[in-house]
Amino acid sequence: MITQMPDRFVVGTRFKMSKLGVLHFPDLAHKTGTVVEVSIRTSGITVLFDGAARPTVLDQSYIAPLSE
Repeated sequence: MITQMPDRFVVGTRFKMSKLGVLHFPDLAHKTGTVVEVSIRTSGITVLFDGAARPTVLDQSYIAPLSE
């Protein structure tokens, strides 16, 4: 099973928007989704919001594990 590592997202992690993410993207405040790709070179994380057809790249500071 793929799980969240401390301070690091891995593919398969369920997420919600963090407080900072909600501040920057209020339209996404109640959205959740799944991490689909993690860059080792940048802080960008490719996520797929539930119900979305295409993935989105966000800075990791804009998302938080769904369990939080």
